[in-house]
Amino acid sequence: METQQRDNVFQLKYNEYKQTLEQLQSKVIELGNDKDEHDIVLDTLKTADPERKCYRMIGGALVESNVKTTLPILQTKRQNLQDAVNTMRSELIKIAEEFDKWKKDNKIQVVQQ
Repeated sequence: METQQRDNVFQLKYNEYKQTLEQLQSKVIELGNDKDEHDIVLDTLKTADPERKCYRMIGGALVESNVKTTLPILQTKRQNLQDAVNTMRSELIKIAEEFDKWKKDNKIQVVQQ
């Protein structure tokens, strides 16, 4: 019975690692896509007249502005997205290495069904 309980604990820990890695990877992809969208908008606005009217979403509301005011805001937001992606990638690598060490230390072998 004790072996079964230990196996259950290992299974729970394994599932926890897998879920954490999947969530992080999903978030990295989502934020990476947001950053790519910001890149496209920034490339478009860089060639536009600085006084040209433009709109952006703020908390679900469409706000009117101009290119000159909007560009620095979008550049900052894009940089923040890039920083977040880099941080999450580092965390993803760290957790993946931790997971591999845990599997090795506990002699965990994945059985395909």
